[in-house]
Amino acid sequence: MSADGIAGTRGATRGRTLIGARALQRLVAQLAGEAGRVPHRLVSATLADRAGALEVSVTMPLRMASRRDETLLERGSAVRGGVISGMRDLAARRVERVDVRFAGVRHGEGGRS
Repeated sequence: MSADGIAGTRGATRGRTLIGARALQRLVAQLAGEAGRVPHRLVSATLADRAGALEVSVTMPLRMASRRDETLLERGSAVRGGVISGMRDLAARRVERVDVRFAGVRHGEGGRS
């Protein structure tokens, strides 16, 4: 291996980083779960490529807590924003559209359980 291929040395590092479709799908589920405060394992996500941008569909339970300070529209908006910014920041992907479907109800305060 040449010095160009070693991290921390001068010159450009050669090679590619590939992110598979399944990894992107799981990343979306994680991001949506965090934004919606539900465990990621309860989130299903599908992705479609539309002219270089992603369209995402997320299905997840609605988390009900003792305090009700957000409307359903605000929660959906938070999930959309979390997915769009997370995919941009972590995977360098442009998400054009995020559809959020709440299916079922999850009771409790925490996002992990």
